[in-house]
Amino acid sequence: MQEALRKVAEAADFSQAHRALLDCDLARLSSGNYAACDRALRRVISGSTVKIAYLSNFTVDLLPAYVNVRCAREGLPAAAYVGPFNQYFQEILADGAPLRAFTPDIVLLSLSLRQLRPQAVAAFGSLSVEARVALRDDVLAHIEEWTAHALRKLDATILITNFVTPARPAAGTADLKAEYGETEFLLDLNLALLRRFKAETRVHVLDLDRLAGLFGKDRVTDLRMYHLAKMEWSEDFLPVLADEILRHVKAIRGLTKKCLVLDLDNTLWGGVVGEDGPGGVRIGPGDPEGEAYLAFQHRIRAIKERGILLALCSKNNPADVEEVFRLRPEMPLRPEDFAVTAIGWEPKHVGLAAIAKELNIGTDSLVFVDDNPAEVALVNEFLPEVETVQLPPDPARFVETLDRLTAFEKPWILREDTEKGEQYRQMRARRALERQAGNLNDYLAGLQTKLRIRPATPADLPRLHQLFSKTNQFNVTTRRYSPGELEAFLATPSCELDVVWAADRFGELGTIAAYLLRRADGRLEIDSFLMSCRAMGRGIETAIMNRIKATLLEAPDCTELTAQFVPTSKNMPAATFFDDQGFRRTGERDAGRTYVLRREDATPMPCAWVEMVE
Repeated sequence: MQEALRKVAEAADFSQAHRALLDCDLARLSSGNYAACDRALRRVISGSTVKIAYLSNFTVDLLPAYVNVRCAREGLPAAAYVGPFNQYFQEILADGAPLRAFTPDIVLLSLSLRQLRPQAVAAFGSLSVEARVALRDDVLAHIEEWTAHALRKLDATILITNFVTPARPAAGTADLKAEYGETEFLLDLNLALLRRFKAETRVHVLDLDRLAGLFGKDRVTDLRMYHLAKMEWSEDFLPVLADEILRHVKAIRGLTKKCLVLDLDNTLWGGVVGEDGPGGVRIGPGDPEGEAYLAFQHRIRAIKERGILLALCSKNNPADVEEVFRLRPEMPLRPEDFAVTAIGWEPKHVGLAAIAKELNIGTDSLVFVDDNPAEVALVNEFLPEVETVQLPPDPARFVETLDRLTAFEKPWILREDTEKGEQYRQMRARRALERQAGNLNDYLAGLQTKLRIRPATPADLPRLHQLFSKTNQFNVTTRRYSPGELEAFLATPSCELDVVWAADRFGELGTIAAYLLRRADGRLEIDSFLMSCRAMGRGIETAIMNRIKATLLEAPDCTELTAQFVPTSKNMPAATFFDDQGFRRTGERDAGRTYVLRREDATPMPCAWVEMVE
């Protein structure tokens, strides 16, 4: 541990500090260790960071160090701004406030009720029911007013902590029988917060009450430090809170992994099917070990329902595996739950690479779970970009191990997420058609693709943010716009943000593409053009570009269409897109290639295999 901390302190750049932090057991770090690591990180972090502002009516100065270190351990450089004590409204309203200059990506607002309404909280037991309801409405209105100003003034995503229900209500056990007692009041306030902001794309509630319950409510506040320094949270609680903030940061930034890959023997069930047989592996009710594996499968299925793909990578005889699924119907996971399987005797890293190729995603989008430390070590050696999880010896701890992962957090679950399994079933059907077709033209015609292109609306913001944050392969500039920036584009007359829906004979693909156009100085600029990997290979991008060319021709004040391709390690499928669409290359710089298409050259390209629908 000390050697790892020394490496963090001496790191020459962020990547070195990140690697050193991977060798640190964060649970064993002291507050001094966190502060020292944070100072080292601030010395080496430069360029792109996630900027988090902390606003509160109590002292939160120690929290950013814990968040920054936890973010860095996950490879995410973070910068912090801590607002002055109890100045959260002034920071939003004052044009010259430092917060505005900081331009945060995320603003955390946390309020202490005893600081916000001290007299009412202190006299809560003597308040009438009507006064308690009025207090709830007053606090909610206060937060709503602040949030409305914050959304107008900033492009940031807002993260609001709810309130901790009491560990020991002042009325004791009678509180739960009291008419609108302390516990009911806080539960009601938290429920009102949740319902009020559920539909706000840029506002999320951080469930502080749940975290406090996990940690121990009587330990969340160190009353000595509260009275001394107005610190609402004890230092022991800060790592727990920092972990939850990290989860929200990864969700908001779209850093969700796409696929959970699982081993089989001693992972999905107890025992080895090749030795114990399908009836001998342990899974199901009536047996403590079997029930632990059953609970693990249920938790995996819940992750699938978030829109995470499942895959199997196991050294096994495929026939034996098929037999287990056939003869053990008590298992909640079924063969159709897995988008891809790699079952055989090749090394696991070879199977993982094949899974990523089949799903058309990067290996860095995989999380691999196995009970065997040797297999995990080999994957770490050959595919270090894959996040690996070694299960503990006791299967009763498998669910807990899975729950500790931050890889599958999402800000919301969309219809496109819940239909992921069906989408990949359709993908396999399309590939079967491709194999049967005599040539590419027959295949494209046989798909019977339909396309609908329309202006984006506020209702599209969650899916748009998902596309902008996660699309890598067919993405000409890979600009990662925040929900606030996307929202601003909708309200800007000189911008046109359109979404593209697709379907074919096998079913709906959903919203699979988007593009952003900007009008300025007699030209139309393609700021962004991105398309989901599952829509690639069928000429949809040509049909979309034909629509963009039509937009140029319909704009009498625009004489040309300009574009840029910014290369990354992943977007080579889009490298020749503008060349193929008739654009003329005008320059090449480190930042990429620039293109222009004059109005007189804006000729639609052949795309008869796609039908445009209203």
